Amino acid sequence: MDSIAVMPALPPLSYLVIDDDVALVNACAIWQQSAALALDTEFMRVSTFYPEVGLLQIADAAAITLIDPLGITDWSPFKALMLDARITKILHSCSEDMLVFLTFLQALPAPVFDTQIAAALLNEGNSLSYQNMVKHRYGVEVPKTETRSDWLQRPLTREQLDYAALDVAYLYQIWQSQLAALQHLGREGWMQEECERMLENYRTESSGDFSTYYLNFKSGWQLRPHSLLALQKLADWREQRARKRNKPRNWVLKDAALFTIANSMITSRAQLAAVEDVNDNFVRHEGDAVIALVQEAAAATEAECPPRQDPPLTNPQKQMLRRMQDLVESRAHELGIPPELLGRKRVLMPLLSGLLRLPVGATLAESDVPAELSGWRRQQILEPLLQLPRP
Repeated sequence: MDSIAVMPALPPLSYLVIDDDVALVNACAIWQQSAALALDTEFMRVSTFYPEVGLLQIADAAAITLIDPLGITDWSPFKALMLDARITKILHSCSEDMLVFLTFLQALPAPVFDTQIAAALLNEGNSLSYQNMVKHRYGVEVPKTETRSDWLQRPLTREQLDYAALDVAYLYQIWQSQLAALQHLGREGWMQEECERMLENYRTESSGDFSTYYLNFKSGWQLRPHSLLALQKLADWREQRARKRNKPRNWVLKDAALFTIANSMITSRAQLAAVEDVNDNFVRHEGDAVIALVQEAAAATEAECPPRQDPPLTNPQKQMLRRMQDLVESRAHELGIPPELLGRKRVLMPLLSGLLRLPVGATLAESDVPAELSGWRRQQILEPLLQLPRP
């Protein structure tokens, strides 16, 4: 791990603010010569489904630039830059930033290097914050004073701009240090896999296929086949409505109400109006669409219904899950990485389900192996997990 560099707290920052198309074209021409770019975004997402971008921060090896997006009309040169495979995009804990880019660029930056993921692979901490990373490495306290700032107001204050610039001020040099350390450990390939898998999660957003979102309802195992199909259809419908209206999911229909509609197989406006958290306005504007989906589910054959979800684990199954978690913890300790990175419970659960369905002596099909346990984890933890005795 790097030693702490001696630096004064909050050194004076120099940065450029650009807010028009010509300046953006000129900046992109310079950035195209870079091996990597540090990125961050400031956005608002209070009453909308999609984040509203308020500021973009870019740093190369020499300078920091802040882009005011409200004055930009042509993003094509910047989009080309973000898609340039020759340039690594450095971000920290970038999951929300990815949705920002997907929203206003209709594209995902690639390739990506997430310094939070790298910190975990280097055993610097799981879910390490940017502030703590900078403090540990450079002895600098990065303030959080503008975390809840209004990034859509204009003009932005000097305090807001300074805060935003600090969010990328150290990312480039952190990337250089982490990349060298990962290469020394032979884990650069692990890092590439992790970042690519993270991007894959966001490609679902652009595909428009939300047919698996019903699996987020953990009580789905309680439903009968046709109710489960109704849940699938309603969850898919809500995702599409939330995006079309640009409103949070629960503003369209709350989870509990959606589950009740599916469970009760509601097929009339009167029944729908009696559901808690369903108001007259929803019944008037969305009721027919919701009822039609339930009726479609009711008319389907059982073969057309999704597979039943697994019920809660029995005590012997819980004991097996505990053995799996113990193995993950032991192996993670040997590798010097957080157990959460090697095998979270949400990844172990589908693997356990696949193993429990296997006939005695059968081998787990590749399709039953969670994607998160492929790649570098296959050798490090999957094979040992498969050797554990089953209840």
